[in-house]
Amino acid sequence: MSTEPRFGAAQTPRRLQVVVALAVVGWMLFAAGSYWGDAVDSWADLVLVGSPVALALLIGVLSRTWDRWWPALRGVLEAHTVAIDGTALARVGPSIALAAGLGLFAELMIIRLHASYFQLFAYFKNVSLLSCFLGLGIGYTLGARRPLTTPLVLPLVALLSGMLYLLRYHPVAAQLQTPVAEQVGLGIDIVQTVSRAVAVYGFLAAVFAVNSLCFIPLGHLASRLMLRTGKLVSYSWNLVGSLLGILLFNLLSFLWAPPAVWFLVVTLLLLPFMTGRTGILVPTAAAGVLVVALLGVSFRPNQWDVYSPYQVLTLTVEGNRPPEVRVNNVYYQRLLSMSPGSRAVSAPSGWTSHYAVPYQFKPEPERVLILGSGTGNDVSAALRFGAREIDAVEIDPAILRYGELLHPDAPYASSNVNVVVNDARAFVRRTDKAYDLIVYGLLDSHTLLSGQGGVRLDSYVYTVEAFREARARLREGGLICLTFSVINPQLGRKLYLMLQQAFDGQTPLVYRTVYDQGYTFVIGEDVGEPVTAIAGEIVRRSSMFEQEAIRADVSTDDWPFFYMPVRRYPLSYLAMVGLLLVLSLVMIRQFTPEGRGAWSAPCFFLGAGFMLVETKGITELALVYGSTWVVVGSVIAGILIMAFLANMVVIRRGAPQPVVVYGLLGASLLLGRSLATADLSAAPAWAARVFLTGLLTLPLFFSGFAFSSEVRRAKSVAVALSSNLFGAMLGGFLEYNSMYFGFRSLYLLALAMYVLAFVSSVGLPGMARAGRTA
Repeated sequence: MSTEPRFGAAQTPRRLQVVVALAVVGWMLFAAGSYWGDAVDSWADLVLVGSPVALALLIGVLSRTWDRWWPALRGVLEAHTVAIDGTALARVGPSIALAAGLGLFAELMIIRLHASYFQLFAYFKNVSLLSCFLGLGIGYTLGARRPLTTPLVLPLVALLSGMLYLLRYHPVAAQLQTPVAEQVGLGIDIVQTVSRAVAVYGFLAAVFAVNSLCFIPLGHLASRLMLRTGKLVSYSWNLVGSLLGILLFNLLSFLWAPPAVWFLVVTLLLLPFMTGRTGILVPTAAAGVLVVALLGVSFRPNQWDVYSPYQVLTLTVEGNRPPEVRVNNVYYQRLLSMSPGSRAVSAPSGWTSHYAVPYQFKPEPERVLILGSGTGNDVSAALRFGAREIDAVEIDPAILRYGELLHPDAPYASSNVNVVVNDARAFVRRTDKAYDLIVYGLLDSHTLLSGQGGVRLDSYVYTVEAFREARARLREGGLICLTFSVINPQLGRKLYLMLQQAFDGQTPLVYRTVYDQGYTFVIGEDVGEPVTAIAGEIVRRSSMFEQEAIRADVSTDDWPFFYMPVRRYPLSYLAMVGLLLVLSLVMIRQFTPEGRGAWSAPCFFLGAGFMLVETKGITELALVYGSTWVVVGSVIAGILIMAFLANMVVIRRGAPQPVVVYGLLGASLLLGRSLATADLSAAPAWAARVFLTGLLTLPLFFSGFAFSSEVRRAKSVAVALSSNLFGAMLGGFLEYNSMYFGFRSLYLLALAMYVLAFVSSVGLPGMARAGRTA
């Protein structure tokens, strides 16, 4: 009989964690429905809201009858474990790659799903990411334990994802507001009462805990397979699989594949591991079929979803109203006809008159740049008012496609229009054209990058440096016209101050329109009164934002948090971080093996530093290449490639001395902090990009060397990887400090983590490495 540790009576604390997590979900939904009376207006709604409570009660009953059903299930899982352990040695490496690729693919899928269903996760992207890290990290610690629970993965993920998908269509979803008092955004309100804040935090905590449980079996599977071969060799296979996982997900993003396809891929990737007793395939196959079928159903027949590489776009057609596009379930734009004689659904004059404001200052401009052209309203207005050459820049190809197919004026079909699919900031930086008029459409950074790696980025379009670059693209006498939905006076004041700084103290003119709470800011070297009369419903409101009593801090490339009106420490985020830390510590304590050999201090701190450097690298490279999904995906893939190359060097040449590796790592960080903001305008554009790319990614290369060296010295690769993932969680929590100190502060935080890794690696007093073998 095997002497490996098994799950048995010790499973009870884990059962309690499941019960508590699901009970929190049920309590939150039921409390929300009861508190906001109109959330429950039918028996169907009552069943939907109360179903998690019933599920929690069911699991409670199952817990009390544990001894009756667990032996049968354990027998199935034991047979599965024996089958996995019997994998031929020649297939172990590819199996490790498949398991690792499955884990990363599922991680990216979950992050996209959460942000697509609830815009709340746009403010808390790290919640989804870190819950995956927690589950995978716990799973890696269980490598030597049995049985494997891989057959439970898809049923658990399908259950959670199906519940969230149904909630997306329920009135309760509208009550899941952001509890972040320091930050405001388009389309989602700030919680004003303690009871609602408790509900929101409870929802986040429940999703975090349950999602973590879903990923434990995936980490356990990969870890157990990695124990079959050498530590560095198995780590290489893990990196190869992770790289293939992100490439596959990026391919599906490129194809605009919907979540049903994502789940189908996860099901297919799981099937090779469903070995053991006859019938072990049934739960996975059944869960896969059910969730694919559910996600393929729309509960609102007048709505159509398209999953672009960035977000879910929902087209709504209702009665005689203009078609409406929603982004991540929040209103984005209507498709309006700008032609007076159009046969399209008519819109109130106030809705279209604000699009005319730029051309009442600059009639019949020769060359116009539209940033954030969306479905084409701004482009249609430019054509109507005689623009002869228009560059329309839109980052999301699916939004452009909506405009090409459905806009009543067909503006993108005009020969005067040059359509560019790119990041607005990147286009302004690279173009050599000069414009009579630069028009900013409604851009919202909360909808971008919601699914790529879980790194929370804000807008590099609305910074002082960005406006200065746009100013440099104006012809003599050219103007910038920026329209924004000002839902908070401080945001308007912030825009006012940023434009004022970008134009060396010149003050912009501001007009209030009656469409989407829009305010249009007009500024240029020689801006004066409008050449033609402005519609009567549009009123000048410059004085509103001249008031010094309205406090606002300008956004910069180092602190690009436009939706934070003032720079202050995000205590609301701190509350969330504290809650998730408590949950994480409880789950780690209940699930992971005891003993000092179960973790590695150097790998833990390397994980924290790596997460900070990755965040810093992605944000800074976004300035070099643009904040597109291709850039973010390429950066993450590049990081994995560098880690693989560093690992291969360690395998073939051996590990350098810790003082050398960590010394180079620290030096590269300090060099990057000193030179990342250097003025390279005199150098050729390609040379500047190559230099900055190398400079910003160099720390990641040396970090890969350090980690491979620690893997080689660790007790096992499972210990190293689990500790690294737990450390990455710490780095994810520390990353929120950038919301007050700026992104350059991440250099110093990362340096501190790497110093702690070095100290624990060389074994200074009090910091001896746990889990190292001789």
